[in-house]
Amino acid sequence: MGRLIARGKYLFDGAEKFTIRGVSYGPFAENSRGERYPEPERAAADFRLMREMGANLVRLYVPPPAWLIEAAANAGLRLMIGIPWPFHMAILDSPDLMRETREAIRKTVTELRSFGDTVLAFSLGNEVRSDIVRWHGPRAMSRFLAELYDLGKGIDPKALFTYSNYPSAEYLDLSFLDFISFNVYLHREADYRRYLTHLMAIAGDRPLVLSETGMDTIREGEAHQAELLQWQARAAFELGLSGFIVFAFTDEWHTGGAEITDWAFGLVRRDRTPKAAFGSVGETFRGPMPPPLRSAPKASVIVCAYNAAATLGDCIASLKDLNYPNFETILVDDGSTDSTAAIAEQAGVRTIKTEHRGLGAARNAGIATTEGEIVAFIDADARADRDWLYHLVETIDRCRAAAAGGPNFAPPIVSESAAAMAAAPGLPREVRAEGDQLAQLCGCNMAISRAALEKIGGFDPMFTTAGDDVDLSWRLAAAGETLAHAPGAVVIHDRRATIGAYLRQQRGYGAGEGLLFRKYPNRSGAGGGIYGNASGLGSLFSGARVYHGEFGRGLFQSAYSAGASFAEIPLSIQWIAPSVALAILGCANRRLGALGFAGIAFSMLTAAAASASASLPPAQSGPGARIQSWLLNLLGPAIRGLARERVIWRLAASDGVVGSGAAEFNGQVEFSPGDGAKVDVARMLDTTREALLKRGLAVATTDGFQSYDLEIVMPPFVRIPVNAIRRKDDSVALMWRTRIASRPALTAVAIVFAAILVGGHSMNAAIFGVISAASATGLIALARARRIPALIKAAARASAARLGLSETGGAAT
Repeated sequence: MGRLIARGKYLFDGAEKFTIRGVSYGPFAENSRGERYPEPERAAADFRLMREMGANLVRLYVPPPAWLIEAAANAGLRLMIGIPWPFHMAILDSPDLMRETREAIRKTVTELRSFGDTVLAFSLGNEVRSDIVRWHGPRAMSRFLAELYDLGKGIDPKALFTYSNYPSAEYLDLSFLDFISFNVYLHREADYRRYLTHLMAIAGDRPLVLSETGMDTIREGEAHQAELLQWQARAAFELGLSGFIVFAFTDEWHTGGAEITDWAFGLVRRDRTPKAAFGSVGETFRGPMPPPLRSAPKASVIVCAYNAAATLGDCIASLKDLNYPNFETILVDDGSTDSTAAIAEQAGVRTIKTEHRGLGAARNAGIATTEGEIVAFIDADARADRDWLYHLVETIDRCRAAAAGGPNFAPPIVSESAAAMAAAPGLPREVRAEGDQLAQLCGCNMAISRAALEKIGGFDPMFTTAGDDVDLSWRLAAAGETLAHAPGAVVIHDRRATIGAYLRQQRGYGAGEGLLFRKYPNRSGAGGGIYGNASGLGSLFSGARVYHGEFGRGLFQSAYSAGASFAEIPLSIQWIAPSVALAILGCANRRLGALGFAGIAFSMLTAAAASASASLPPAQSGPGARIQSWLLNLLGPAIRGLARERVIWRLAASDGVVGSGAAEFNGQVEFSPGDGAKVDVARMLDTTREALLKRGLAVATTDGFQSYDLEIVMPPFVRIPVNAIRRKDDSVALMWRTRIASRPALTAVAIVFAAILVGGHSMNAAIFGVISAASATGLIALARARRIPALIKAAARASAARLGLSETGGAAT
């Protein structure tokens, strides 16, 4: 046996994954040596029984003597050693208790560090009571646990350290640990799987170990215990946990100075005769990890690549090692000019070459050639974990979902620059919904059933660089489909190597967000962020609300978002652009210049706060990393926002005719099918909307509560409802009218800004500024709206041509 390492979401023994299959042991009454363990002969026999069952780890609650560690090593077992301290007391109020706890950590790690090959990990505590955490505050308790971690790590840097938490203190920040441990007792399978999926998600890029679970056979019976632990063990490993520890190996248990006789959680009785659960757990422990799938439909893995020669080889190599029995790999070369296609062909991967048409079209080209029931996607600059496809397919099958998505993590951090890039704002990620579901898939790590793809018509090719995954997610949800979370399906996704490359990525994401705004202008967040908030400032300043329950006794005390935060506004282009403009105007007016420079300074301070709060590895968190992180937080959201606004405000020409002649702010155009046929109004509206989107307009559809069929949205104030009216002669008229929508908040901002800009010292000038702002806003809105009628007519005629309709008239009204 050698020392294990924690890498990403899993534990590794060298190059191989290590999955903990464990049992807890003790505490016991003192033996003849005064040790809280059985006599050596009994312990050695117990260890042989554990190995017979298939266990590879024993969880201990008190530090063991050297002979016990040697006996475990002789049986081929590793140990997870708990270090007890008064978890039930308000320890942070007592300097003496804190000092004694530190000394317990120092003494135990120092004495046992020579047994590193057998000691898998030290547990720095077990279930600090939720009322104690509530009293001290979660930040203070997390800081103390982090201090204990640093103390132990300083003594034995190669050792692994964990802490066994429980649902009542789930909200504790334990991201500093080598792996996360939770004690969870849930007896309904659906609840159990859903909660473990949630824990996998909040564990982030740390392995998750179920450090205690079990059932009392006195009250529940041995048959029920066997059934429960069998599906619990299988479910934990199917979900991708790094370990499953049963409480307990034996019914013999001594704690608090007394023998416990009214609980019987053991897999074996006090006399060590096995219960039924000994065999049922053993079936899973002795089997392959993860357990074989109940069904393994053929899957097709698609890699879309454009000039990806630098990373494609590693991506393909990771796919060749997938733990899945029935899949194909397809590369879609989206018009690359480098050796992308040659690398794939040399690796024996089926390759499809297309013109450079963008990501959405490339994904569709790949789908058209696949044979699998499940279609999975991974980026060319990502590498799949060996069990990646297993977890995606298992999740889709178990949840009866249309799609599943997993997390992506940065490669191991080796430099300060890489650390800053890994913590940069606006990186791609899946967006969670409630429980074990997702609100949005992330295109670098997702799988969709072929039936669902056919149902919604695949990807929208208008998304050429980003946003295609979000659009697909929203259309699947609108079609009533489920998007499931597969947190065990991990990919390692390269971050950008330079600031310039990162900013180009953010520009692409901003363009994607602009396209999403066009297609879903009334959807909350459509123009805000493809992958959620651009930075972590929202959580830093607005914090999170914790549900403690009545009198702090909630069994599941989760953290919930405190709602929208305004902390990121100073990093937005809507803040930065006016600040820069005012700074420039400072050449003529010092007051305006001071206001502009104050705005810029506030943006810089906000970026500094985001950088200071970024989670960087201690070894790569020096000044260079913080400065680069500050630049990324300052420039990234601004570049992304600028690209988004450019797409939102850009209008296409309407087939050569743009607003010529008098402005038709209200109007109509009429079409007829001829030959007594009837117009399919729904299809006409759909095709007209597609044509409007292609011409650069943001077009909302009704959800049944609005009076319009379509509505063209032009930020910030112009709204143009479009309705289809059927005539008696079966012709259909598309009618529109222009209106200036009321946006009180935006109007107030514009008025205040203009008043400051023009007002100076006099009230008359301030009033003039308000009038000027209102007039300018109205003129800009009307000037932009003047172009819309020609675009509507062009789109309607294009739709009519597709449907074989002829124009019969239509006049301004």
